[in-house]
Amino acid sequence: MKKIEAVVVPSRADAVRKELRRRGVCGELTLTEVLHGDTNKASVPAFDDSDGQLQERVKLELIVADRQVDKSVSLILRYALPESREPDGHVALLDVSEVLQIIHPASDISGSGKAALDITTPRKG
Repeated sequence: MKKIEAVVVPSRADAVRKELRRRGVCGELTLTEVLHGDTNKASVPAFDDSDGQLQERVKLELIVADRQVDKSVSLILRYALPESREPDGHVALLDVSEVLQIIHPASDISGSGKAALDITTPRKG
């Protein structure tokens, strides 16, 4: 399994989300508003954006099976393209060894009435 983290311009986040769902990419998607900037330029305080280094972006986080990684990244790169030619984000891939799902006690089928964790581990092959 891989965790895909993509930082994109806010105007493209909804298009990416809709296309991932339309193409059947399975997984839960988390969207977070972030500030994004070039680390190669002189640093400025986080709250002072007078020179435009930090810009509003949306970070998409998605955990997918290995077989869906190429498809997911291709869709993100295609639908996250900004209107300008400037680099406006990035995509990072991280290995995931297991995922722990938090389950409410009311949905516990064992009937114990206790909160449970559903551990998902990657399948081989």
